[in-house]
Amino acid sequence: MFLSLFAVSLSLVNCREQPTPSERIPTSLRIEGGAPTIYSGGSLQLVAVASYSDGTVRDLSAAATWTNTPARAGLVQSGGKFIATDDSVGIETVTASVQGRTASLQIEVTRRAAIFSISPVIVALTSGETLQFEASVEYQGGSQAYVTENASWAISPGQAATIDSKGKLHALPGMTGHETVTAQYQILSAQSQVQVQASQTPLFEMVTIPAGSFMMGDDSSRLLDQRPAHEVFVDAFEIGKYEVTNAEYVRFLNQAFAAGHIFIESGIISGKRGPFAFLPYTKLCASQEFPDKFIEYVQIEDNDYVFRVVPGFEDYPVVRLSWYGAAAFCAFYGYRLPTEAEWEKAARGGQQLQYGTAHGAIAHDFANYTGTGGADAYAGLAPVGKFPPNPFGLYDLCGNAAEYIFDLYEPSYYGVSPRNNPFGPGPAKPLGRLTAQGPCASSMWRGGSWISSASACSATYRGAFCDLPEQCNLGAAVAGLRVARSLP
Repeated sequence: MFLSLFAVSLSLVNCREQPTPSERIPTSLRIEGGAPTIYSGGSLQLVAVASYSDGTVRDLSAAATWTNTPARAGLVQSGGKFIATDDSVGIETVTASVQGRTASLQIEVTRRAAIFSISPVIVALTSGETLQFEASVEYQGGSQAYVTENASWAISPGQAATIDSKGKLHALPGMTGHETVTAQYQILSAQSQVQVQASQTPLFEMVTIPAGSFMMGDDSSRLLDQRPAHEVFVDAFEIGKYEVTNAEYVRFLNQAFAAGHIFIESGIISGKRGPFAFLPYTKLCASQEFPDKFIEYVQIEDNDYVFRVVPGFEDYPVVRLSWYGAAAFCAFYGYRLPTEAEWEKAARGGQQLQYGTAHGAIAHDFANYTGTGGADAYAGLAPVGKFPPNPFGLYDLCGNAAEYIFDLYEPSYYGVSPRNNPFGPGPAKPLGRLTAQGPCASSMWRGGSWISSASACSATYRGAFCDLPEQCNLGAAVAGLRVARSLP
């Protein structure tokens, strides 16, 4: 009996000499929690991880004392949950202390996204092709940014295409089908519908313009902005055979409205998401000078409205657009506006033509510009394709609707323009309002319109409008577009 009690007593002493796991002192402490970045109003669970001399680790988050400084952009709670303050940004240093060990981690609190979108929204491509998506965000407070490389990308069902972590889609050779691309940024997500086809049926008839150099500008012009003439090299690209029609733009309006990308208020259609959110696209109005109405917003059922073309104007070029309405149309389908250099090269027909007509001359048999006569019986707009094409097979590059191009207008740009693939003085990827000099930014058009003089319809004439036409004035009334896209 005595020996048994002695053995029990000795065992208890030995137990006290071997500390329990909770009594062991860690050799180090670190804070884990994934990427140390969180948006304002969001939360991030941090973990205090202790390491011991025997190689084991333990989660001591519950036992740790948590603090953070300067405590202006967020607060850390007991247990390690960091909650970022609404509408605040900054760097917070979070500290965890436990059993004599301390660890710190810096957390960046960033702006919270209010609107997130990707483009294109609806696109068709051929098996084997690639397509780069773009993701843009508008933050609380109104600032905007492209976040393509910071978004998370996924595709479903993934049988006809894959998408990488940077938003580049690869249509698989020999495979066809419908795919849905989903991108996520912070807590917001956006989707795009992709149709992979064996042989593409494009939304627009396109013409390929080969790579090469041409002389851009006109040293003989009395207008200084056309000088100096200078040699420019342009990569091969595709450009629309025709100007975009009312029917094509109405299709866009209905699809964009259904996808939540536009809204209409007092007859003005504006962006709701995307690179040009809350900027005006077009105004559904007529004016005393231009009384024809081409597009209307009509009720078809109770609380159900659609955009439609006024009957008879389906094949007329769309006009009354802002630059944003033209650029957004292109981006929605995976196209873009042509650059000024691309447009002029296409208009010159590979022959340095003075006008973008069949033979480089202007007459009413070849184009719809101010006045009437010959084949031009149109006092206003004409349906697209009613006059002979230029040598590249492109219609209406001279007159009919003035055509927005990608570049911002800068009168002296030709003096500093790069030789290869110039895209103007603005950013390569516009976002938000164009950079304004004074109350307006100068969006540029080319080719002249049905009310333009012959000289304003030349292949070298450079025209500009205010980017925010506030009513159906001259700029809004005559400006349309044609699409373009780069080739691989």
